[in-house]
Order: sequence, then C-alpha cells, then structure tokens
Amino acid sequence: MFIQSYEQSRWNCLTKMSIYKKKVSSGVRFFKKGEDIKDGDIITIANEGEQEEGQFGPQDVFLIQLNDGEEGAISLNQTSLNSLIDGYGEDSKKWIGKKAKIVVIKQNVKGKFVDVFYFVHPDAEMVNDSGQFVISTKDSDIPAIDAEADANAEAQIASEDN
Repeated sequence: MFIQSYEQSRWNCLTKMSIYKKKVSSGVRFFKKGEDIKDGDIITIANEGEQEEGQFGPQDVFLIQLNDGEEGAISLNQTSLNSLIDGYGEDSKKWIGKKAKIVVIKQNVKGKFVDVFYFVHPDAEMVNDSGQFVISTKDSDIPAIDAEADANAEAQIASEDN
C-alpha cells in the first residue's frame, strides 16, 4: 500500500491544474443589435458561417455586410437559419452575396419582453396566425421553428444582456 507524505500530497494538489481550451474569436467585430443593425435593414451575407462555442452554447456566426460596406459578425438563431434555408437552400456557401431582411419582434423571453432579431429571406413575411415566416414568392411547406422552442434565441438575448 502506498502512503503519500504530507509534502507529496500538497505538491500534487498544487500542481494539478484544470484543462482549459483556448477560445478563438473570429477577430471580427460583432454588430450590436439595435445600434448597428435595425428593424427593416437589408444586409448581405458575406460568408458561409461557422458554429462557434459561445457563452451560452454553440452559436451560428455569420459575417454580414451593411449597405455602407461595413462588415461585422452576427449570431443567427434557428428561426433565421430556417428562413434562409427556405429561400436559398441548405448549402450556406450558396448564401454568400445573398440578401437578408432584419425583422425585430418584441417577445416574452423568461418573463421579460425583449427585442428578438430575425434575419429572413427578403421575400419572407410573418404569418400572423402562426407566427412563422413564409416566403410568399416560393412554394415552401417547411415551417419555421416556433421562437419559444428556439434555444439560440434565449442564448442570443442572454448574451446581449451582458
């Protein structure tokens, strides 16, 4: 049986370290919702996006370009992704250079009314009775995910509060 001395035990405790993973940022400034981008703005998708580990779990981050040419990053929620898939297909590489419209809707999230930003196909309209975005110029029977079931929406809002 191996018995450690007090010094050995103390040394082991002092030298044990947690394993940390390096968090690498895309290096691009994130646009501030409500300041840099607003309801009704039309933006251009500038890259195919990538999933990054965010403060509240994985986030789908895309580089976008404003009308003045300024580029910045933005995190898209699942409802936004669904609208863009409906309009442009599943391959996000084919979204590069395509337009998206910003729609801001005040919603109750965790008991607090906040502005939730959606990036939707420019021809998408919200269907009032369902709350889903539908592209009127394209035949599509793929419904958008309800905002209450959109886990990224809560993460988006929580990250904006910080």
